[in-house]
Amino acid sequence: LVVLGWDEDDTHTTNFWEELASVDWSSGGSISSGTFTPKKYLWVQGWYKNAADTGYLQLRVGNSTVDSGTNYANRYTLNDASDTTETSNDIILPNVTNTSASGANGFFNSFIINNASNEKLVINHHVLRGGSGAGSAPDRVECVSKWANTSNQINIIEMLRNTNNFTAGQIKVWGSN
Repeated sequence: LVVLGWDEDDTHTTNFWEELASVDWSSGGSISSGTFTPKKYLWVQGWYKNAADTGYLQLRVGNSTVDSGTNYANRYTLNDASDTTETSNDIILPNVTNTSASGANGFFNSFIINNASNEKLVINHHVLRGGSGAGSAPDRVECVSKWANTSNQINIIEMLRNTNNFTAGQIKVWGSN
């Protein structure tokens, strides 16, 4: 087991992860982290509530501006179904078809290796409400993605919905070299 940044001689006065951005919002179809100082490792975390139970979460990244071109690729599974791939896509996180009422509330963690001269590799874990009450299990999306940019580091991240609007949420970005 390797714990990034752990040092047995450290007095625990510093953390491996430095907060680079934190944004709260109460409405809208997208939210931006704003630009931040890029780091070699990024951890992106977010939660959201949506105005309706349809739609899915999307992420886009960029350098100074968000890349909305077809420079992303994803491989994912929804609730352990067979893998699905999406190439030449315009988003990170897949075009997942939600099960009953799963789109209203969600939470995700993404870890990114952010070297300027390499494609940016991303590991995503996303949980969706999956319907109300204890009779409905949450939905789980596991996804690996890449941004095919080999000249810049990520220094801006956008969280958006393909349909409907957010009614609340937060995006946080941490980084480390």
